[in-house]
Amino acid sequence: MSTSCIILIRYDEIGLKGKNRRFFENLLLDNIKYKLREIDDVRYQSPHGRIFIYADEATAEECARLLTFVPGIASLSVGVAMEPDASTIGEQGIRWIEPLLLDKGSLSFRVKTQRSDKSFPTPSPEFNHQVGSEILQKLSEKGLTVNLRQAEFTLEIEIGEKETVVFKDRVPCSGGLPVGSAGNVLTLLSGGIDSPVAAHMAIRRGCRSHYIFFDNQKFLGRGGYDKVLRLTKRLNAYQREARLYVVPFADIQVQIRDLCSPPHRVVLYRRAMYRIACALAREQSCLALVTGESLGQVASQTLENLAAVSCVVPISVFRPLIGMDKVEIIRKAKIIDTYPISIEPQPDCCSVFMPPRPATRSKIPALEKDEAKYPFAELEKAALEAAEVIACDEL
Repeated sequence: MSTSCIILIRYDEIGLKGKNRRFFENLLLDNIKYKLREIDDVRYQSPHGRIFIYADEATAEECARLLTFVPGIASLSVGVAMEPDASTIGEQGIRWIEPLLLDKGSLSFRVKTQRSDKSFPTPSPEFNHQVGSEILQKLSEKGLTVNLRQAEFTLEIEIGEKETVVFKDRVPCSGGLPVGSAGNVLTLLSGGIDSPVAAHMAIRRGCRSHYIFFDNQKFLGRGGYDKVLRLTKRLNAYQREARLYVVPFADIQVQIRDLCSPPHRVVLYRRAMYRIACALAREQSCLALVTGESLGQVASQTLENLAAVSCVVPISVFRPLIGMDKVEIIRKAKIIDTYPISIEPQPDCCSVFMPPRPATRSKIPALEKDEAKYPFAELEKAALEAAEVIACDEL
């Protein structure tokens, strides 16, 4: 190996887990190793409360980029081991900060030293001043300033008994809990903005999210199918071993269009989707359904209609977005980078045969009366049996 870099992995919520902490730490380390499986010459250490990754200098930045997708990691820093000498550390800081100044034109910074080696003779505040002065002397004329409270760049120094490590600025990561710590869920995924965000929020809480997509290529073409493939690939960056189930839905929608009350169409679609998803979830040992529904956002998401849909399944339904408005959801979609795909113009399944005035306060007896007009159980079983199964790791 050439020059080795050290990547410090920080986590916060895992540190509060008490006697179960080691389980979460081991699972996080396993997920990290899987994420970096294609990078050569990577070593790991996991002392109490943190994880260190040793990587070649040429691949350290790529490791850091990949690790930002791993739930459970709160932040990370890339660093190098060196002698605890203020002048040498200052030179390293200059190498990191100078390119940022060229990009931004100005930058505020600070130095933060932590001494676990209490025999080191220089107190942390004094060592901060020594290193900071070395950097400022060289770069102040290029726009570098000091800000001890809200610096744009923090140079972190850890002086230990065995080695001193100097770290770049902290990189924020996914946070949350390691995938796999909370079991499997099945997300009803459309090609819109909301459901991918809901899936990601479940993943951040330790769930492995599998997906079900209701496809209507007969009336909508293949665009929605291709779009969902790309969304699941994007979401799969945050987890592994997920599956996408593509369920043909056109026959059910035609029956509802031809035989049922037009205002009930969308809610009847959703009831059929929930029943199919519940049957699949039970087959695949998923403990809950996840949807992108947000209260009051569209006609099918009133309290009455949500209740009319939820009542058809004996399984938990998680709605992570229920209290969020569209602006908040869009902001999160941009952060996880699903937004550019989601806004591509392509109608989803529920928009087929949309009535002019959809019901906003559906009554369950009236919905059940409509469902008695067509063989919904038979059609739903046939749709599930015809589902296409796609391994997301292979996308």
